[in-house]
Amino acid sequence: MTEEILEEKSPTLPAISIVMAAHDHERELEQHLPILMEQDYPAGFEVIVVVSKGEDATDDLLERWVRQYPNLYTTFVPDSSRYMSKKKLAVTLGVKAANYDWVLLTEPECVPASKDWLSLMASHISEGIDMVIGYSNYNDEASDYQRYERAMMQRRLLKEADKTAYRTEGHNLLFRKDMFMNGRGFDGNTQYVRGEFDFLVNKYAERGNSATEQSPEAWLIEDAPTEKKWVNRHLYYMCTRKHLKRSFLHRLPYNIIQTLKHVWYVVLIAAAIVSGILQEWIYLGIAVALLLLTLIVHAIIGKKQLKPYEPEIPALKIVGMDLSRAWRALYYKYKYFRADKYDFTSHKL
Repeated sequence: MTEEILEEKSPTLPAISIVMAAHDHERELEQHLPILMEQDYPAGFEVIVVVSKGEDATDDLLERWVRQYPNLYTTFVPDSSRYMSKKKLAVTLGVKAANYDWVLLTEPECVPASKDWLSLMASHISEGIDMVIGYSNYNDEASDYQRYERAMMQRRLLKEADKTAYRTEGHNLLFRKDMFMNGRGFDGNTQYVRGEFDFLVNKYAERGNSATEQSPEAWLIEDAPTEKKWVNRHLYYMCTRKHLKRSFLHRLPYNIIQTLKHVWYVVLIAAAIVSGILQEWIYLGIAVALLLLTLIVHAIIGKKQLKPYEPEIPALKIVGMDLSRAWRALYYKYKYFRADKYDFTSHKL
């Protein structure tokens, strides 16, 4: 079935350079790199791993695998990168080292869901398409909420990318090397420590130049984050989003919907409480019935939205997780407000 889809979408696929920046990722590389190298992609591909000098364990691991896989290459980040994010510098070096016209950027924590990952991503390559945005989510060791939030955020972003992509939540991004090089890479946001995937999409996306790939066979499965990494990811985004184009317009609809949801629940609960105090049983019954109906509709809609990505999460649990997103966002804003802003930039002056 997958082969028929690939043939229908794009009979001729280009060679691809896969780039990943690794820093203290010996365990992840040891687990995931062999699977990555086994992609079924006749057009040919190479994998470029960019590491910091002096990471002895990583160097030894890659040196052994370079002998085993002729299409695996390594390059190093120089020590003197004081005024540029080392992660963005690593990505830039990897893209420059790429031998092919198309580059797929990912992370060492990610592993393809199938051997057709590359083929399905590349099947969207055509004239006028400069980037292909894929889906990725955490493995089963992550909490339901972590997988839920990632899935719902990517669902929204992938839908938006059908017009003009805003950013990407995942680590599954294919783009033209010439687009990156001619646009001077991360020029304009090199000082921000993270956000490389977001800045890439936001800077280079134009109306109609992006495609999305959401087939389960094209997913990337990412290692469950630690609590610290989970929180830091949100804090870095708090910094990043201030420098993304269309940020306000992107967030406005979601903020309005979340506000209306909370107001409606508060009104129903307040009406039920007041009716109970005043012993207005008819009004109490109406308020409770509306509250139950709202919960059921909320659960059905949430389950339908989530089903293509995380079908195992119970419907009623989705309601609580959806409502909690706003409160968690306030918590992250508080954490970001208290944080040292120099932690988010390579400029320490």
